[in-house]
Amino acid sequence: MDCNEHLMKMLVREIVAKLPEKEKALYQFIDELEVRLIESAATPDQYLNLLKKYSPYHEAANRFDISPYKARTMMHRIEWKIAAKLEEKLQHLKWLEHPSNGKRIKKGYLTF
Repeated sequence: MDCNEHLMKMLVREIVAKLPEKEKALYQFIDELEVRLIESAATPDQYLNLLKKYSPYHEAANRFDISPYKARTMMHRIEWKIAAKLEEKLQHLKWLEHPSNGKRIKKGYLTF
């Protein structure tokens, strides 16, 4: 199924909003750090260097008083949970097509 990027982001935001508070806080913290690193890097290599220097897992470990290993493990589990729920939503997503006066254009409506 081919979905546009905006729809995918909207669905992910909805899923993240429904996560338990601890998971949501950790996910958002790490995600925001990664986005800032991406935005400040001019090249993929520079991003990787920044990622090593300012590890989001180490930053999250300090912020949430857990080990970097636990931060990474928790983040991977949260990402897996988000991916599973996203896949479930996409499986339930259906396009209902209605002809526009029997002519060339069809309108799509999303249903969940």
